[in-house]
Amino acid sequence: FGLWVQAVMAIPVTQVGASQIEGLTESLVDSIFDQSETVARSISKALQDIARSKPIVVLSISCTYLTKHAKLPRTHRILILRVMDNITREYIDVIDSKLAGEIIALGSRELTLANDVIPDWQSVASELLSTIGKCYAIDVMKELLGKFRSGVMPHFFVVKTLGTLATANVEAMVPHLREVVARMLPLLGIAKHDNMQWVFSITFARLCESIVDFYADKQRASKAELSIEDYAGEVYSAYDILFNNWLRTSKETRIRLAVAEAIGFAVHLLSQEQLNAQLQSLVHCVLGLYKKHSDHYYISQCMCMIVEAAIKKECIHLNGLMTNILVTMHHFACVPVDTSSSISIKNNHELLRCFAVATEGFAHQVVSFLLSRLEPNQERSRITTLNIMKHLINSCVDALEDEQPLIVSGLKILLNEPSLKVRSVFSQVIIAMAHHQYLAHEGGQMLIEFIVRQCGINTCIMPKPGPAGPDPPVSPTQLRDMNDNVLLLITTTVEHMTEVLWPYILEFIIPEQYTRGFGMLARCIHHIASTKRAEEAEDYELDFEVVVNLPKPDQMLARLIVMSGNPLNGRGRGEHVINCMAALAPNIHEDIVELWDAVTPKLLAYLSEHQDTEKWDQKHWEDLVLKFLSRTLDDISDEEWLMNFGTILGTQVTKLYNEFPEEKGFGFKCLGVVMRKSTHKKFVQDHLKLMFASVRHSSQVEREGCAIGTGFCAASHLDMVVEQLEHVIKDDMVRKGKSLFGLVKDKSEADVERIKATVMLCYGYVTYHSPPHLITSRIEVNILRSINPHFAKVKDTVVKQNLIRTIDLIGKALHPDHLKTTNFIFSKRKDLIEHLLNYIRLENPHQPVVSETRALCMTACATLIKLDPQLPEAEQFEVVRISTDHLIAVPLSGKKMSDIAIKECADFTKAAFIALDSLLTELLMKRISSDNLESIYKHLEHWMQSSEETERKRAVDCLCNLLDNYYSELEKNPFEGTHELPLQGRLIGRLVPRCSDPSVDIRKTSLHCVQVVLKIATCSIGTSDKLVEAVDLLKERAAENDPNSLFTLVNDLSKVLCKKISDDNLWLMVSNLLEGLADYQAQSSSGACVVLNGLVKTRMTAILSKLPDLIDEIHIKLGDIVSAQTRTGTLRCLRTLVHQQTLPTLQHMLTKSLPYDQNLISMWEIMIGDKQLAKIIFEHLLEVIALTLPYQEKDFGGTITRTETHTAKAVTASLSVIFEVEEVESVIMNMFSRFFADLLLRIGVCVDVQLTPGAKKSRSPTASQCAVAAFKGLLKSTECSTLLKYMDENNFDKLVENVETLPHGMLFIARGLPLDKPEHVSTIVDSLQSSLSSVYEGHRIAVVAFYSELVSTLKSDQLDLAELLMNSLLGRQVDSSYVVRMYSIRGLGNMADIEGNQVGKFSTTVLSAMIAGMDDREDPDDLITMEAMSGLAKIFDQIDEKHVRPILINIALRIRPCFEKPSGAVRAAAFRLFGSLSRFGKGHSKGPFLEQIQTNFVSVLLHLNEDEEEVKSACKTALIKLGPLMGSVKVNEMFQKHLDPDAPLLYPDFLNDLCKHVVIDFKDKVNFYVMGAVSFFKSSWSQVKCNAALLVGYMLGNLPPEYSSVISKEHICEALILLLKDPSAEVRINTAEAMSLLHGY
Repeated sequence: FGLWVQAVMAIPVTQVGASQIEGLTESLVDSIFDQSETVARSISKALQDIARSKPIVVLSISCTYLTKHAKLPRTHRILILRVMDNITREYIDVIDSKLAGEIIALGSRELTLANDVIPDWQSVASELLSTIGKCYAIDVMKELLGKFRSGVMPHFFVVKTLGTLATANVEAMVPHLREVVARMLPLLGIAKHDNMQWVFSITFARLCESIVDFYADKQRASKAELSIEDYAGEVYSAYDILFNNWLRTSKETRIRLAVAEAIGFAVHLLSQEQLNAQLQSLVHCVLGLYKKHSDHYYISQCMCMIVEAAIKKECIHLNGLMTNILVTMHHFACVPVDTSSSISIKNNHELLRCFAVATEGFAHQVVSFLLSRLEPNQERSRITTLNIMKHLINSCVDALEDEQPLIVSGLKILLNEPSLKVRSVFSQVIIAMAHHQYLAHEGGQMLIEFIVRQCGINTCIMPKPGPAGPDPPVSPTQLRDMNDNVLLLITTTVEHMTEVLWPYILEFIIPEQYTRGFGMLARCIHHIASTKRAEEAEDYELDFEVVVNLPKPDQMLARLIVMSGNPLNGRGRGEHVINCMAALAPNIHEDIVELWDAVTPKLLAYLSEHQDTEKWDQKHWEDLVLKFLSRTLDDISDEEWLMNFGTILGTQVTKLYNEFPEEKGFGFKCLGVVMRKSTHKKFVQDHLKLMFASVRHSSQVEREGCAIGTGFCAASHLDMVVEQLEHVIKDDMVRKGKSLFGLVKDKSEADVERIKATVMLCYGYVTYHSPPHLITSRIEVNILRSINPHFAKVKDTVVKQNLIRTIDLIGKALHPDHLKTTNFIFSKRKDLIEHLLNYIRLENPHQPVVSETRALCMTACATLIKLDPQLPEAEQFEVVRISTDHLIAVPLSGKKMSDIAIKECADFTKAAFIALDSLLTELLMKRISSDNLESIYKHLEHWMQSSEETERKRAVDCLCNLLDNYYSELEKNPFEGTHELPLQGRLIGRLVPRCSDPSVDIRKTSLHCVQVVLKIATCSIGTSDKLVEAVDLLKERAAENDPNSLFTLVNDLSKVLCKKISDDNLWLMVSNLLEGLADYQAQSSSGACVVLNGLVKTRMTAILSKLPDLIDEIHIKLGDIVSAQTRTGTLRCLRTLVHQQTLPTLQHMLTKSLPYDQNLISMWEIMIGDKQLAKIIFEHLLEVIALTLPYQEKDFGGTITRTETHTAKAVTASLSVIFEVEEVESVIMNMFSRFFADLLLRIGVCVDVQLTPGAKKSRSPTASQCAVAAFKGLLKSTECSTLLKYMDENNFDKLVENVETLPHGMLFIARGLPLDKPEHVSTIVDSLQSSLSSVYEGHRIAVVAFYSELVSTLKSDQLDLAELLMNSLLGRQVDSSYVVRMYSIRGLGNMADIEGNQVGKFSTTVLSAMIAGMDDREDPDDLITMEAMSGLAKIFDQIDEKHVRPILINIALRIRPCFEKPSGAVRAAAFRLFGSLSRFGKGHSKGPFLEQIQTNFVSVLLHLNEDEEEVKSACKTALIKLGPLMGSVKVNEMFQKHLDPDAPLLYPDFLNDLCKHVVIDFKDKVNFYVMGAVSFFKSSWSQVKCNAALLVGYMLGNLPPEYSSVISKEHICEALILLLKDPSAEVRINTAEAMSLLHGY
């Protein structure tokens, strides 16, 4: 330290000077050029912080420093100048003229110090001058102009600074700019270098810009002495040189662009004559720049300003130049905008502004030009033109008022534009035009038609991709959605558009191309029509004879009624179509207004309620609309009108909906309604032919529409329809034949099959809708005769499905309820069912359901089964077998199926199972009996045990449906014998495993099935059995997945079954439950096990004769059970049947190899189940572990290897199993101390014991793992939760695997034992005493480590035990093991933790031992010394001052060197020990100890923030304890409040706040503290040096000025200056911060 002080003293005093802050500032300025950028930034910040209170000082010193050090490195100068610029910008108001002059002079020198241009240096100097120029603009200007010498080119940055100065202080500079320009003019002619030409151009641009800005403020311009015209002469002279010399001759890009920018501002200052004279050459030259440069922003800006100035000054030559300007501007506007480049975006804005400026003076010429640019079929050109047009429409409203008709007419060229991108932009232009009333002009309706057409664009057809362009692609969907919004906005928000749209918009109702956009069209029509109808507008009611272009009312009705049939199509158009119909009702027919006003709200209400639900019923909606149509026709009641309407409807259906099968199908149904109401035979025949001629046979939707329409017609014209169908079969269902229209044409086989499908389905609907009194006579003669030949060998799936639908419709038509008679017997039913079963057989049961065939077949079968008579048993068997086997096992999806295909499969599967349930129910309902139920159930039974959840659920659901219907029917019609259910035991035995199935749905359904079976079997139909009804509560609880809840549920179910199952059914149920033990599902097998246990316990006497069979079956199933829970439950059944095992068996068990398999573990658990046997087993095992060698040692070439002994290891493995048995907990508790001590020693002796070669092969656990497992098992069985928690949280298993960490594991055991089992502590200590002198080191380490921690847990009433432990530990201080000695010292230190402050009774002995421990010569890494210090710290907290007084100062002196030890743990222990000495700082020792506190105070403060967390925590603790002794209330309060050992500390903030109190309360010690901190500037730890610098800074920064005289300011500042050169960047950063705090010195 003395040498370091000498080095500090050697620093010249001139660096510090009279004022220390000046010296520090100078040193910071000197050091700012640091190799670390972070340090440089910190020093810059420090200088700016000092400037907050002394900006003049910092600026003056910086200025002086730069002046004195002319050869300073450039980067150093830049850093200083940047700091000066920042300070000047913030504190410019306090800078006086003298300092400003110095700064201006400095900036001027820095600009010109180097003749070359060095931007990074000179630009900072330029910024400094611009900044100071905000207040001293004239001084800066004079200084800069002083650099202008006649014939000599000024420095580059001198010129540039003039420009930035002009824009920085416009108001001060503009009055002097004539002089500035005049001084510049002579130099422009001699500027030959590119750099100088560029900078003169940029500067001239800034000068002109400032003049323009100045005079743009009219109030400011009115007060000026000069007018803007007064600058014309000087500006023109400069303009002449820039334009004629530099712009035309320079080849440098940046010069030309700079000149262009300058000219752009200059033209505003030229006179009219000057500009008019130069305009032609100027425009041609500037436009020529576009081709020479890729960066166009400045050119576009210049061109825009030229046009703006020329229009403003009314230049006569501009008109002739405008075409060339527009062509060029448009060409470059077509260049794609780079959105990632701000300059490209700005250029685009300038181009648009140029067109807007030109429009203000030449509107017609601009519009004509733009319209001409639409003619070439070039996508990019059209998009650009439309964007410009949109911009002009919105921004040049007044200028374009007279050009509106021309614009509307000119845009017609785009009405058939193929490009989606162009159409998208065109739509945006149209809505802009709509807002400005363009569409009211002639041709506006065509633009509206364009929008409507885009609303109906086919989004499924993508246009051919053109060449990749810069614009983002536009999809058909995006275009459609945008035009939807455009049309809606035009209709609803633009008021004057109503007159344009009405009634023109009605013309779009009929044409096919608007079908896809019909929803939005209807919405807009509804808005206009409903508004006019509500307002009773004069033009609401239309005269269709006058407005001939509008569709006629019957045409609109036909169109609207069909479009309303599928309300979810067209983006949910239904609501809008119905609203549109309601709004147009008076214009369609006067007779329907009342009906429509009443019905349409109901239809809308139905839509609103149901359209967003998943269960939307399209058929029901169609029925509503068809009924609505029928009532409408009834109200009109005009046969001629009806025929005309039907003709129109037929025409529309055949022409408008060829791309819309759903709408076309519904149109056929509407046409059927019309034909049903018509009495005109020729009309009906023609339209029947029309339907068959126009239906697309490949579409099922159209097919069904045609068939239903035909069926509707058959209700009134059966013979005519049958005749027509026979003609179709004869003429159309042949490969070659005559068609309906007499044309001969060939058909493919597929065409014939499709026609066949349509005809077959027509027969079905004809049968269903025909009059019942006629169909019975025609069914076999006309119907079946025509369709029977087509059932066999059906190749086409569509034909097959429609044949099935036809069978279903025939069945429904022949049902007695439909025929209103029971006398008709359908003789062909068996044949039809056989056809259906054949179709099901052809479906692959192992493939997903990919069609409706299964569902249709089963539905049709169910329909036919409803007919009399009942099916024979053999036929029923086949129906059930084929239906279940071909459906229950089908997978949900196949491999590589798309998401859409998977969803379709799910829908088909769901429909098939609904049909299956219906089929099985119909079979059961035909004959309600137990035999019939059983005949169906046996087809479901094996599926209920499937490993696949879906198959189990399907089978259980089917069974549930059957049982529900069976029970429901019995409730309605009970008869004798129905409640006798022989399969009761079989059913319940199979259902019980399903009651605990993993699937909640299966559980609930199975419980419901059990309840229904019990209701049937216990004769409770019509009555209430509380026990059976209680199953409802179990169903509610079945939703819980918690295992305990499921166990309780099944247990409660077993109680019900035990009381309700008859003796006759009991064994059948038990045998089925035994099968359930091996169920694939663990939960299910467990449920079967629980019920089995209940039956064995309560109903054993009923099956006593079956006991041997029961035992055998349980034994067999034990090997098949996969669930551990089920296995345990099954073994509990065996407990009553297993005989007591003997000691020889126990000995044999100990010879079994490890690890134990599950069967062996189960056997141990059974053996230990009896408490008397348990005691015998425990005694034997403890004897074995005590007498058996723990390991065997072998010497392999000097290396001792320890291997395990099997018997001792097997004992611990067995104990770990046995301890888990709950029944023996009381026995274990009685022997707890013996178990604990023996297993503790076993853990200690198993350290580093290896497996035998055989054990390694069998993957046997190590001896240590077995011992730990047994120990944990003991703790768990005796509920030592705290101890277990300690072990788990601290990875106990790993700690005890090697000797280094074994003691740590013992510590956790010692901590937890007194918390869980305090009553056993003494007996355990007694049990371990003999092991202190064990030959096994592991025993000694384990016991001493255990004792060392156990001491700290003792209570005041355990002094005898404390003395025993102390003596035991004292005896091990001479142990050969270093670890044993260290933990004996720790244990003696822990005597201080004994409750009740009892350590004083042993203080003499303990202190002697601790001091001796500190002198242990074999103490590697000072660990024993550290333990001794830690122990002393704890003891000092407990003993009286009289015991320590004689050695207090000596201890403090011995501790102090440890504060700076390399080991963090040693430092932490030293600080803790020093803090513990605070107890003795009162009374006689107060004075000496306070002196020690003052001496070490700085050291503790500095180590409060270091890298070691342990040291920081120790320092916090020490300060908390020492605080009350220091004599400062506020300092103590800070220690107590902020120094939480476990919480983070904001050290700089804390240190700053602390120093504020220290400098007041210990002002006489401040210099001592500061010099102490300075001594740490040479610490080996960088963080400590950082802390020391901060401490010095905060201490002196907070010191009141009146006390500063006692500080060694010079030496402290010199030390800081020296520290600023420390190798550590972090140290330099903190030193700079410290310096910034000393601004008052």
